[in-house]
Amino acid sequence: MHFYIPSVQNLEQVNEIQIFVYKNTPNPKFNLANTLPPWERLGAGCQCIDSILNGGFPINGISEVFGYSGTGKTQLGMQLALNVQLPCAIGGKNKGAVYICTEDVFPSKRYHQLAKSFRTSHNCSDIDFEGQTYLYHCADFELLKKTLSVQLPRLLKMKEIGLVVLDSIAGPFRSDYVEANYHNRGQHINEIAKALHHIAESYSIAVVCMNQVTQNQKEDTIEPCLGLAWGNNVTCRFYISRLGSDSTRVFETIFAPDLPNRKCYFTISSQGITADLTF
Repeated sequence: MHFYIPSVQNLEQVNEIQIFVYKNTPNPKFNLANTLPPWERLGAGCQCIDSILNGGFPINGISEVFGYSGTGKTQLGMQLALNVQLPCAIGGKNKGAVYICTEDVFPSKRYHQLAKSFRTSHNCSDIDFEGQTYLYHCADFELLKKTLSVQLPRLLKMKEIGLVVLDSIAGPFRSDYVEANYHNRGQHINEIAKALHHIAESYSIAVVCMNQVTQNQKEDTIEPCLGLAWGNNVTCRFYISRLGSDSTRVFETIFAPDLPNRKCYFTISSQGITADLTF
């Protein structure tokens, strides 16, 4: 529908235009919540995690997983990168994965171990997991920005990709902002978040960002790095922690538009992340 709107001369004309548009615009229809299609999801390959996530990580917006070092964030990211390559019939998407490292070198030896285990456990010896996992290393903000805005979109036009893992979002900003300029940092964080949202929406890709933790001295609590500048851009937030000194980990939903706050328990073995059946 097209309207011809004359040039505006005064406030009276503005009011006339508002009334005209209101009267000539079709009445919007209300939708029932149960008629909206559910978000497509990517399973983590762990029964307990997929259970509390209603099938897996949403292919919508940005999912953040935060926690201390050594809790299993990278293990989860690698398992997602393998799971997305599985055939659709057994819970995968039959698509490749992109893994962006900003801190440590990608643990290729561990990834080969997990890939070998996946081939055996899922009876899929024909899948070249390593050949469909695309690695980038971005140690600073400028390189990460270029990767997300130029190199990655170029790859996505050539390859079928179902997942982007950023491990971690905090890395470039901790190294680039030793003397913190919070105004510039906030702008740069928003640029990265905008690029990630664009990728998720334009290509229907699951975007999962790992994040470190920082100590809130005032409230004596831990919280994800980068504060509200990053937190306001996150669609879903999940927390991984250790259960005391035990090898058991806890996976917890902190917030998500369509999920309740729930937690589950898992362990990490040579075969990957699996449900802790002792709970």
